[in-house]
Amino acid sequence: MSTIKDVAKLAGVAPSTVSKVLNNYTNVSEEIKVRVLKSVNDLNYIPNQVAASLSSKSKNRAGLLINVNNQRQSIDEINMQYLLGSTAATRENNIESITIFSTLIKDMNYEELVIYLKSLSLNSLIIFGLNKEDQILHKIINEQILKIVVVDADFVNKSTSCVTVNQYCGQYDVASKLLETEHPKSILYIAGKQNGYVTEMRLAAIRDFCIDNSITLKEIFGDFSEKKAAQITHQYAEYYDAVVCASDLMAIGAQIQLQKDSCYKPVCGFDGISLMGYVGPGIITCVQDFYNIAVVAVEELLNLLQGAESSIKMLDYEITTISYESVII
Repeated sequence: MSTIKDVAKLAGVAPSTVSKVLNNYTNVSEEIKVRVLKSVNDLNYIPNQVAASLSSKSKNRAGLLINVNNQRQSIDEINMQYLLGSTAATRENNIESITIFSTLIKDMNYEELVIYLKSLSLNSLIIFGLNKEDQILHKIINEQILKIVVVDADFVNKSTSCVTVNQYCGQYDVASKLLETEHPKSILYIAGKQNGYVTEMRLAAIRDFCIDNSITLKEIFGDFSEKKAAQITHQYAEYYDAVVCASDLMAIGAQIQLQKDSCYKPVCGFDGISLMGYVGPGIITCVQDFYNIAVVAVEELLNLLQGAESSIKMLDYEITTISYESVII
């Protein structure tokens, strides 16, 4: 196993400089930092305090990478269900898990992130909420340095599987259910975050649906923000027959704004969070079982760790409305 002296020798610096780089000291030049990080990666160096504890760790150690979205003003039920499902499943399958929030790694470059993941002694990772802007995570996936399961993004290679529901069909089915009862001639569609994988699939579905049914479509990105959806609704909803949102939180923002404006329009969401039961009946949504999605992600990760081939796991969804009676305890 490589030592800090080996890293220092390869990088042409003192061991104390290596320590400063690994501990994110600011008084190190970018050139030296790059050299040290490259040497750490080339030698597969693991800090002593971590290496000393390896013998006490379980054979399989998974990181649970959660995308924290600062645009969400409400309790993040989705991420909570992901965490509950994945931690329960890892415990049942004798996999040690570590939660990593995206804000912790957002400023890391590729070498820094690789070293960080190695320092945690991970041999696997589940990524919840990957988007197209996460180029460093894309490289981690493509380099196949870990066994990885990605939730809701179509990434598959020899070391990576995907677990998702069919986002396209789910959005198309929500709009079809709306058409059965309301017969809109025009739709205001509040999309999610640009460069998001689920946003791309849901947006493609609503576009195709409107073309197939000769419906006028106005699409605006709401960034999965309840507040932004309310603002968009206030500005545009009166000109359209219905408001279709790419998430339930945005649907809640739209519904409350319509009530404030004394303007009745049917509203649709997507996700199936329990908060929908508190804003009144009639909002059609695509219900995903996030707890089960996380459980299946762990099961697929275990399959990869045991040598199985990677795959895409497509899970079921339900098109329905959520009532208050269904969510109260």
